Amino acid sequence: AFSAIEPLFDDVVGRLEGRQTGYSIFGHSAGSQFVHRFLFFKPQARVIRYIAANAGWYTFADPDVAFPFGLDGLDIDDEALKNALAKDVVVLLGTKDTDRAARSLNKSDGAMKQGKHRFARGKAFYKAAQSLAAKKGWDFGWSLQTVNGVGHSNGKMAPKAARLVR
Repeated sequence: AFSAIEPLFDDVVGRLEGRQTGYSIFGHSAGSQFVHRFLFFKPQARVIRYIAANAGWYTFADPDVAFPFGLDGLDIDDEALKNALAKDVVVLLGTKDTDRAARSLNKSDGAMKQGKHRFARGKAFYKAAQSLAAKKGWDFGWSLQTVNGVGHSNGKMAPKAARLVR
């Protein structure tokens, strides 16, 4: 699926006879997991802004944690990681996405180490990336934004995401 995005973009631009050279990508929940992993797996993608909302769990920008919870075991070197941390990434979280008993919430040991619920996991994901960039002296282009009073609802997160599209 990661390899389908760039050709799809080219196809749409061609059909519309557009001049766009880049795009924003938004995903909620499992879509958010796709978006933040796309950042790592397709570093040459022409994404202007990544918007990852309310993921259930994350692949942290941590080369010492085994994939899928970190980057260990993947072919992602320091230069690629540095570039990923410098990109325009918005981690978008609903402040009420805190249901620990949600049926779709990943409750595996690896996910639970990230936090007890989606809101905590998203904050931990952002903070870990920010800390790594600071430790290495790298640019950090990510931001953390919240939508107050919203739980795990794409319908309530999407309006904020739409305003973030560049």
